[in-house]
Amino acid sequence: MKTQIIQLESHDDTISVKDKMGWSQTGRVALVWPARGQLLDRRLDLILLQRYSQSLGVQIAFVTSDPEIRFQAKQLGIPVFRSVRKAQTERWKRTRQKTPQAPVAVSGEERLGKIQNLLANPIPRSQETHPLSQPLRIGVFAVAVLAVLSIAAVLIPSAQIYLTPDSKTQDITLYVIADENASEVNLAGILPAEWTNVTVEGRGSIPTSGSISIPFGYATGEVVFQNLTDDVILIPAGTVVSTSNSSSRYRTQRDARVPAGVGQQASAPIKAVLPGSGYNLAVNRIVVVEGDAGLLVTVDNPSPITGGSMATSPAPNADDRAQLRENLSISLAQSALQEIKNSLASGDVLLTEDPTLLRVVSETYDPNDAQPAGELELTLRLEFIAPYVATENIEEFASSILDANLQAGYAAVPGSMNIEHLANPSFKAGVSKPWRLQLTRDLVSDPSSEQVVSLVLGQKPEEARQLLMENLDIAGEPRLVTSPNWWPVVPFIPIRIDVISTTDTQASHPTIGQGLD
Repeated sequence: MKTQIIQLESHDDTISVKDKMGWSQTGRVALVWPARGQLLDRRLDLILLQRYSQSLGVQIAFVTSDPEIRFQAKQLGIPVFRSVRKAQTERWKRTRQKTPQAPVAVSGEERLGKIQNLLANPIPRSQETHPLSQPLRIGVFAVAVLAVLSIAAVLIPSAQIYLTPDSKTQDITLYVIADENASEVNLAGILPAEWTNVTVEGRGSIPTSGSISIPFGYATGEVVFQNLTDDVILIPAGTVVSTSNSSSRYRTQRDARVPAGVGQQASAPIKAVLPGSGYNLAVNRIVVVEGDAGLLVTVDNPSPITGGSMATSPAPNADDRAQLRENLSISLAQSALQEIKNSLASGDVLLTEDPTLLRVVSETYDPNDAQPAGELELTLRLEFIAPYVATENIEEFASSILDANLQAGYAAVPGSMNIEHLANPSFKAGVSKPWRLQLTRDLVSDPSSEQVVSLVLGQKPEEARQLLMENLDIAGEPRLVTSPNWWPVVPFIPIRIDVISTTDTQASHPTIGQGLD
């Protein structure tokens, strides 16, 4: 039979679903629930749809995986499927609706008869009780009293045991080395070497010991200008004339007036722009007139240019620079050593008194080249490094060695460890030479509470004291305080016994000297 498939939406209700069913032209209608959302989840909604389909003369079925819808549909006899394909291919079977069983009617006379029967015949007792005899009751009471007294005898008594621990000093001397390649402490005596760095800066100076020749006197002479035009040419003072390559330049010392006419001449004195013997010239070497006048006249020196001279002046040389750098480097190394020592934590061990120069940060000389000066100055900035062993690594090694040699039954006193270096270590090529360490710390005996309690349980005080002295490392005789103080033995229950060290609690226990001796 042809089946009409109606896809429901999450917003549908019974009215909208009925409207969709009203357009059906087939005898079977399959309502498909959406994958998400809840709708028509009341039993009443399904009943209304079932009745509406009956009024239309069609059979409905549901396609859904909702367990509640499936359950209600089966109760109402509506076919239900998990997929549209099954709804189209499988046979629609009506599920027989269960008919509720009607209750059996009971008349009023029958109910009244049952009630009268229960009142007249109450439930019989399974057995009769018999009172205890007088002697038996006394015996039971005595046993109860003895039980209470026994419990009290076990639970009420308590005891405090005051012990004075024995004390001694642990002392070990051994050799250790530091290695920059070690990453952790080794109980064989190898400690990790670490590096620290510092940058220092300083300035120093020394008198110069070298000399240098410097220009002193100015070369002077005379030049002759020759007119190239028919006009009068004025050559002003300060006009620069030079050699052909302009390596030597000179200024005129006064105005020169060249008469009109080609070939007319006029002379003028000149002086070298810079001092020095290098400006002395032979004849006919000055040939250039600088400026606009060079287009109007020519120039020549018919006589030599003389008078330029040199003078000797103090100046730094290579030895001065090397000496100053060495002196300043030594001073900065000492400053770096002191700064490194100040930067180390308390207990760190510096492995050298000679820090290593890592790099030159900056180096500035004044004067910085071959110049005359009576004093050479140097500003130097250097970075130094030095190896050391961190105090935490030394303490870790010391604790491990001392713990490995700790006598059984003793414990270390916190904060009592002392580390003494019996030699100054030296460091070279990443490894130090062995140096001696002396390790000491205070120890106290540390008997466990379980051991103490196991020795004295149920013992008389005198016997308990003797057992403690024979089996424990303690100083002096132990003291026992029982409560009540007349109780003859140490309690039998461990939790009723307290073990107290007199080094910590004597001041807070004024009754320490009281009790059973």
